[in-house]
Amino acid sequence: MTITTPADELRTPIDDYLARQHDATAVDRFSQHHDSQRSDGSGRFGDEQWYADRVPLSAPGAGEQYAFRVDLDRCSGCKACVAACHSLNGLDEGESWRDVGQLVGGDPASPRTQSVPTGCHHCVDPACLSGCPTNAYEKDPFTGIVKHLDDQCIGCGYCELTCPYEVPELNARLGVVRKCDMCADRLAEGEAPACVQACPTQAISITIVDQAKTVAATRTGSLVPGAPASSTTSPTTQYVSRRGLGADLRAADHHAVHVSHSHPPLALMLVLTQLSVGAFVATALGDWLVAGDLPAVAAIGAAAAGILALAASVLHLGRPLVAWRAVLGVGHSWLSREIVAFGVYAPLAVGYAAASTVSADDGIRAALAVSGSIAGLAGVGCSILIYVATGRTWWRPGFTATKFLLSGAVTGPLLLLSLLLAARAVRGADVDLPLSRALASATVVATIAKLVSEAYLLCPRQSGTDDDLARTATLLRGPLRVPTIWRFVLGALGGVGGPMVVAISAGSVDAGPIAGLAVAATLVAAGGELLERRQFFAASVAPRMPGGYRA
Repeated sequence: MTITTPADELRTPIDDYLARQHDATAVDRFSQHHDSQRSDGSGRFGDEQWYADRVPLSAPGAGEQYAFRVDLDRCSGCKACVAACHSLNGLDEGESWRDVGQLVGGDPASPRTQSVPTGCHHCVDPACLSGCPTNAYEKDPFTGIVKHLDDQCIGCGYCELTCPYEVPELNARLGVVRKCDMCADRLAEGEAPACVQACPTQAISITIVDQAKTVAATRTGSLVPGAPASSTTSPTTQYVSRRGLGADLRAADHHAVHVSHSHPPLALMLVLTQLSVGAFVATALGDWLVAGDLPAVAAIGAAAAGILALAASVLHLGRPLVAWRAVLGVGHSWLSREIVAFGVYAPLAVGYAAASTVSADDGIRAALAVSGSIAGLAGVGCSILIYVATGRTWWRPGFTATKFLLSGAVTGPLLLLSLLLAARAVRGADVDLPLSRALASATVVATIAKLVSEAYLLCPRQSGTDDDLARTATLLRGPLRVPTIWRFVLGALGGVGGPMVVAISAGSVDAGPIAGLAVAATLVAAGGELLERRQFFAASVAPRMPGGYRA
């Protein structure tokens, strides 16, 4: 005998719940909450606020904007938000606009792990926007969403350095940076962003925040333990947790150190611009001291180095054919200002070289020398501020200024010395002892000062003091140990040993061998500076949101 069971008797409470929720809108869900709870007279029902769904039912008002709200107690770390964002936005393999990090802490008896979903925080004062040289970012005046304009981007990647949360990502295939726009097109139609809609625990939602109150609330502290200081950009994301985020929590990757991108074209451009400006200033001063008796090849060498630097500067762009757009942000971007300054310096250096070649009037040469020196030094100053503006400890003002200015002081006089000796060797003239020894001495002093300052940064740091510098020192002594050693070897040989031999033997040896030694020293010293600039990028520790466990 077969026993049959009515279909209704096989239904579970989950089946009933799913059936009710299948076609429920935000209004239906609110109505269900309203009917199932008893009002206490304050507009609240039970212990929860039910008058908001995962997307606001109205647009932001004046002084308001959309923002992510993350309930950390609900987040399971499943990364459904990451997958949904990747799928909906058609991201390339390895490209991600969202991530899920981990906070760890507690004690052996009661350890704690907290998942932290992260993405663009659509800051009130976005650093990506203020640093972009092409105005490829805009903050929507009605929604507050920070959008990236792909067609304006030249792929310089500077926004990757200025954003303290490492949100923008350079897409190598397209040659442009891309980032989260909070699925603005979906929000405009009343639909939830992909990450919000995909979250199975309803941990992520969209809310509306007051911008002025956000700025006031972010003057101190950070979004979560281990995150950068919020005062830099005033991020709008709200992380909430009824359990609280105690001081014992820290990022799971807090102790992880990894070599950063070394940006070879940028390293080459920086060294060449500083070499060119150093040589130009040294040539202008030397020309004044010896009453215009310097050979034109000195000015030509400085100008040539500047032109090479400008050519190298476009090699790191994802879209070099539209590099001209980099001057559009001159009102707010130090990168644009650097380009303008060196754009003025280069023709002045070429003009000074031409004036020296044709033995132009002393007044014209003096005007070109002064204006070129000012423009060149202004360009180096902008280069310094480009990296200072990122807020990274390794790139703090004193460290960066010392590196960049002393690079010019090392390579500039050395290039001038080698050109002067080479010119005199070709003409069969005697070596100018006072000027040659002065240039050699200046190179030696600048090199020693630079190597000492770099060696100081390698010293182990006490635990708890300047953690980022401690990580940088760990990188320089560990994974970057070999290039670090070679940097000091080349610096000592090219910037100290070579010039000292030139200064000592200049009066007793023919100009030919001395000139060859000076040229070799210049190349070796420049190689050392290139290694130093590579380490400048590779050993940089960027501020970031908490990540997952990394080896």
